Amino acid sequence: MKRIKKRRKNFRISNPLGFSLFCAICILAVGLVVGVVCLAVGYGKDAVAYVKAQLNGTPVSAQASVEPTAEPTDTPIPSDSAIETPDIGTPVPETPTPEPLETLVPAETPSAEPSVDPNGPLRGFTIGLDPTRDGDSKYPEECAYNLAFAQQLKSYLESKGANVVLTREDNKASVGNSARAKTIKSADCDIAIRLMCNHISSKSSGCFVQYLKKNKSYAKELIKAYTESTGIKKQSGKSGGIENKSDSVASACGCPCVLLVMGNWDNKSERQNLEDDAFREAMIKAIYETMLSRLTK
Repeated sequence: MKRIKKRRKNFRISNPLGFSLFCAICILAVGLVVGVVCLAVGYGKDAVAYVKAQLNGTPVSAQASVEPTAEPTDTPIPSDSAIETPDIGTPVPETPTPEPLETLVPAETPSAEPSVDPNGPLRGFTIGLDPTRDGDSKYPEECAYNLAFAQQLKSYLESKGANVVLTREDNKASVGNSARAKTIKSADCDIAIRLMCNHISSKSSGCFVQYLKKNKSYAKELIKAYTESTGIKKQSGKSGGIENKSDSVASACGCPCVLLVMGNWDNKSERQNLEDDAFREAMIKAIYETMLSRLTK
C-alpha cells in the first residue's frame, strides 16, 4: 500500500484581479485599525485632561472634550487673554461699573457773586461803589479798569460781611450821575466811594480825594490810609491831598460819599502800579480799613 503523504496547502492567488482585491482589503483593514487607534488615543488624552481638571477643580468646556488639541508650533503665539493675564500674586483690579446715564447730570455753574460772610466785621452794613466813566467815555481803558477794580473791591468787602452794590455792571451802557446816586440811595447804603483815575501830564503823578464839606473828615482819613498803604504820592496842588468840590452823586446819594482819584493813568510807571496785583491789594486794604473805622465808630 502506498502511504498517503499529507501535503501542505499553500495559499496562492494565481489570478491578478484577485490579488489586487486582496491588497485593497488589506490596506483598508490597516487604515481602519490605525484610525481606531488614533481616535482612541485622542479620547484618551481628553479623558486624562478631564480627570486632571476635576482633580484641580477647573471645569473643562464641552468643546475642549470633543475637538482634539491643535499641534503646538515652534514659537507659541500668546492669545489676548494670555497677554492681559497678570503675574501670579498680582491682584486683578475690578472692572469699574459705569455710572447710569441718569446720574450724569452736569454740575451747576457756580454763581459769580461771592458769598457774604455773616460773621465778618462789616456785617450789617451796605456799601456803595461807583466806578466812574461809562460807555460814552473817551477813556475806555480807564473805564474798564475802574469797573474791574470796583468788582475786586466788592468781593473783598463782601468777604468781610458787607452787602455791596455797584452803580454799573458793564463798560457799554451810559450811566448818568443821577442814576448812580439813585442806585446808592435805593440800596440804603451806609457809606459810598467813587473810583477813578486822573489824566494829566505824563510826568505828573499822585492821588487825591475830592469831597463835599460835610465829608471832609472821611476824605482826610482815606487819603492818609491810601498813601501809607500804597506809598503813592499825594498830587501836587491839592491841600493835603484833598479837594473840596461839588459832586452831584455825593450830594444826592444819601450817605457819606467821596471820590478817590487812585492815580494818574497817563503816567507809565504809575499805571503799571495800578495794574499790579500787590499794589491793588494795598489799595483795597486802605479803603477797607477807612470804611471799617468810620462805620464802627
